[in-house]
Amino acid sequence: MKKRTFSYIGTFIITAASMCLPEELLASNETAKSPQPIPAYIFGQNIEHTRSAVQGGLSAQLMRNRKFAGKPDRRGVAMMWDGYGDQAMYDHSSFSCARHAAKSRMRRINERHCQVICGLTDNGEAGIRQDKIGIRGGVSHTLKVVVSSYHPEDAQIVMRVTSAGNTIAEKTFTVNTKSRTEWKRISLDFTVPADTTAEVSIGVKGRSMAAIGAVSLLPADHFRGMRADVIDYLREIGTSVVRWPGGNFAGEYRWRDGLIEDPDERTPLQSYTEIETQPHSLGYDSNDIGMEDILALCERIGAQPCFTINAAWESPQDSADWVKHCKGRVKMWSLGNEMGYGHMEGPKNPKGYTDMVRPHAEEMLKVDPSLTIIASGPYPHGGQGWINDSAKALFPVAPIISYHRYDSWICFDFSSQERTEKLYKTISGHADQAFDTIRSFRSRLPKEIGISYDEWNIWYMWYRQEGIVEGLYAAKMLNNFMRNWEELGIKLVCYFQAINEQAITVSPYESHLTSIGEAMRLWKEHVGGVPVTDKTIPTETFVTDAPDGTRYATFYNFSTREPLTIRIPTGGRNTIAAEKTLIPNGFVTSCRYKHHPGRGKINGDFYEIVLPPAAQSNVRLKR
Repeated sequence: MKKRTFSYIGTFIITAASMCLPEELLASNETAKSPQPIPAYIFGQNIEHTRSAVQGGLSAQLMRNRKFAGKPDRRGVAMMWDGYGDQAMYDHSSFSCARHAAKSRMRRINERHCQVICGLTDNGEAGIRQDKIGIRGGVSHTLKVVVSSYHPEDAQIVMRVTSAGNTIAEKTFTVNTKSRTEWKRISLDFTVPADTTAEVSIGVKGRSMAAIGAVSLLPADHFRGMRADVIDYLREIGTSVVRWPGGNFAGEYRWRDGLIEDPDERTPLQSYTEIETQPHSLGYDSNDIGMEDILALCERIGAQPCFTINAAWESPQDSADWVKHCKGRVKMWSLGNEMGYGHMEGPKNPKGYTDMVRPHAEEMLKVDPSLTIIASGPYPHGGQGWINDSAKALFPVAPIISYHRYDSWICFDFSSQERTEKLYKTISGHADQAFDTIRSFRSRLPKEIGISYDEWNIWYMWYRQEGIVEGLYAAKMLNNFMRNWEELGIKLVCYFQAINEQAITVSPYESHLTSIGEAMRLWKEHVGGVPVTDKTIPTETFVTDAPDGTRYATFYNFSTREPLTIRIPTGGRNTIAAEKTLIPNGFVTSCRYKHHPGRGKINGDFYEIVLPPAAQSNVRLKR
């Protein structure tokens, strides 16, 4: 199969106010006569509710399928749960403590359920349980159950946390909610001294019946249901824009659900593409992270939000109401994602799509004329018709094209040193091809239409362990973005996506930057600096002069066999203020960078460094 890459396109506007960009950058795509400072928007990130990016990633919630979405097993127990007890009856009932905030035309099923438990013995206990839950030591956790007694009579409920057969915490209580549709919340706080794997069980004692609407388990150090350590890493890698809720998930999201303050009361969301979009949660998102949470996240890390509307299912008035509710906090908006492709609901032709989304844009702009509006489409694969009948037609409200590309549809082969080196060369070549392709596409666009490169990655990074070649690919891509953004009229760049898809790896007990995350942290220091255009600077290097007068440089070596000697002019800055070298502990899957002191030196008017194989490095020079 010769074709190993693909691209998607949509259309995108950025206002100067929302990204602190110069007006002339928005007004023209002509290359400036002198280099412009590197813009922060090259370091945008997607946060989409797919795979383990949110559930098991950004979300601090430890329970799986905690609101019992989907179909149960043959006993009537919700998926991802197990039943226990000698004699018990289970029912996966269609009433729930959760709700959608408003009716929708969207066709989704099995989102709203509860788990009914009926004990059938006088002195026994029956219930549901979930194991393999990672609990961090030394951190207080809160287990919460939303429960109904089902009948207007007392039901005795037990909630329990165990590890290796030993009880960590337990609470027994009596509940009588008088009605099955009334719910009571019971909490249990506990702390374990060291990291452990636990089991949570919720049961009824004796011959009684209860309905469980939701089960929650959160550490005390969460921020609005999100992991504080992951948020810190998003800041460290320079996240300037958060594109949310997608991506594909934008076609599932109901923005008004985010107005429901208590996440326990938000109904889970079924994915249209189910296992592809939500393979790790069996086709459903728990709907725990909502609009206000993402806005708070953006404020905390200093990023600008970019929201994507659900154009296929919401009305133009719905979209206008969403803008109105945001009260000026969101200036960048997208009219759907990857529209025209089979995996997204909605029209599949440019005229149908344009006719559908134009009223959305018009109503949204009535609320706030300063908005940036994004249109979508299968560019460039949709052919020139999509450019002529959609991109150009929507240009008055959306003058920038969104471009998506995923490289290297190949199996990573580390089975020998020769094959490993070949893989590295292949991935390096794909990063070059990415920019050959976008240059070709750029030539097909009117010069006034800009490009938003708002999804980029190596394909299937979400189903592959981290390694080193990915970090070198990211370094080369960032190098190319910073070298070419003016020439290509690129107005935004967003990696897809940071959390658990190869920039930040998250486990129950810790999180860390992968080689891609390390590259982003290294290269983002160029933001605000003016590129140095000296022709002696190697292509594996990028150099900027910072506003404080220092000179900052980054380097990479894509070879797994040979060291690379790099020389850059100091520009009269002959003191090394800071430097760091990232050296891999191997070249295959699961290897990581180790931080080492810088290895460079000043030699006359040049800084010189010998980079070990597959290494990256930086230096800051001062006078």
